[in-house]
Amino acid sequence: MKDKIQNASRNLKNLHRRFLELERVAAEKYFERRISPFDFLQILTHDKNFAWLQPFSALIAEIDAFVDESEQIVETDLTCIKDQIDFVLHKSEVNSKIYHRYQHHISEDPEFVMMHANLNEALSQLKP
Repeated sequence: MKDKIQNASRNLKNLHRRFLELERVAAEKYFERRISPFDFLQILTHDKNFAWLQPFSALIAEIDAFVDESEQIVETDLTCIKDQIDFVLHKSEVNSKIYHRYQHHISEDPEFVMMHANLNEALSQLKP
């Protein structure tokens, strides 16, 4: 079961990486200048206008910590992780900006669509 969570986590990380790449491009358009990866990291961690991304990033760390610390994983753990991912990316009204930006990237970026499909496939493996 641990391998199923690790697969979902890997796909989530790939999607997150692409999500951040697309958000950096959007930020470059907004600021009308190129933003280095380091500068973008500073913006992500210090600019309150990007605080909405924090739950997406924190989710990855939480899943990885759970996998590292758990000696035994049961089916309810799989369901819980799947539900957390669904909530952060698709259902949270608090994080509605994540949802709207996520939908925007799905409609605009073929690579993002493929990563979304890969994540959905991995999530389907978490169902009991």
